[in-house]
Amino acid sequence: MNVLMTNDDGFGAPGLAALFAAVRQLGTVHVVAPMAEQSGCSHRLTLRRGLAVHRRHHELYGSCFVLDGTPADCVRLALAELIAEPIDLVVAGINLGANAGVDTYYSGTIAAAREGAIQGVHSISVSQAVRNGVETNWEATSKVAATLIRQLADEPLPGPGFWSVNFPAPLPAEPLRAVHRVPLAQAKMPATFDRLGHPSDGVLEFVSGAYYWDRAVDGACDYGVIRDGGIAVTAIPLFGKF
Repeated sequence: MNVLMTNDDGFGAPGLAALFAAVRQLGTVHVVAPMAEQSGCSHRLTLRRGLAVHRRHHELYGSCFVLDGTPADCVRLALAELIAEPIDLVVAGINLGANAGVDTYYSGTIAAAREGAIQGVHSISVSQAVRNGVETNWEATSKVAATLIRQLADEPLPGPGFWSVNFPAPLPAEPLRAVHRVPLAQAKMPATFDRLGHPSDGVLEFVSGAYYWDRAVDGACDYGVIRDGGIAVTAIPLFGKF
């Protein structure tokens, strides 16, 4: 299998290394990742300037590419120009932070998997939730991700779309017993902002102060599963509903 791997936390992110460890046994892994963090960039494409591509040799990934663009750029350019072999699977992540519910509209990691699906390639996004006071155990997440990715790589979707996997923080003691197939949550992301300092020259400055876990959800959904300590697997359609 030829696997294309990317993320939105940037080429040097530990989640990318954890994802590589999870998929390296699937076959040949091609890493094409953003030069810098692109969190929250959604499905933005670089259209009005050139995309600089740096070829590097990495001690873990081998020969790979680093772009000064977005995750969606990485997938599009990799499939069109950078990788000669046909790609069988696109995997994006492991994102530092959950991508559940409406997050799927904001996330660059989700956009990379969505772009893979748009291009007709089986695609999976993987995200790791974070909580204050809980250290991310990338090795443990990588091992569970390896099992789930192997399963989902062979599982067709009901129609055009892609898979999204979200891990809770911390991981459950028996993670594979805590996997739930659920739809996307529909609760909105809190829109809370903190004002910084005093305005000068008529300019106001704000920073997001929203608490990620402050959402009301009803019924089975990805956000509710990871909030309660389970692992959420969600099939996300490209067009409307499956």
